[in-house]
Amino acid sequence: MKWLLSKLGWLKQVKKPQNRKDDLSFFKTSIRSNAIACQWVLRKQTQLLLRQSKGSALMIRIRDASGDGTVASKLVELSLNATQAQIDTPSASGQMLLELGYRTVGGDFITLEYSFVDLGPKKVMQPELANWFNKESDNIHQEMYDLATKGRALGGSEVMPVRR
Repeated sequence: MKWLLSKLGWLKQVKKPQNRKDDLSFFKTSIRSNAIACQWVLRKQTQLLLRQSKGSALMIRIRDASGDGTVASKLVELSLNATQAQIDTPSASGQMLLELGYRTVGGDFITLEYSFVDLGPKKVMQPELANWFNKESDNIHQEMYDLATKGRALGGSEVMPVRR
């Protein structure tokens, strides 16, 4: 009988389902004019870890993910109590990777949540090539000499003795 009662007691102590809200986290982004609005919720365990880690900081890192070789990035430090932020975009176009994470005491960045944002096709402005030599003067050597000497005679071959 004791055995049966102990088993019934064990059934009574079956773990209660955890509050799912404490175990969930999310990171949501939306595009505003020249900015990206971010909202997030972190797990209770993650919040506790960040509070206990002296010197760590909650951060959002934005990196260009367009795949064209650019390395544009931006790092924004946040309050541990913050749940939203609005960040100016480092670029007006392209794919951006936003990472919510924290910086460790050693300086490493640990990603907790991430989101991709599409700001449209990447617009790369090519610099106008200047061909300086097409505009060269016929008298370029004399002009360069005059610029170097600033109109002063240096006493060399440019000074001809006057013969009478």
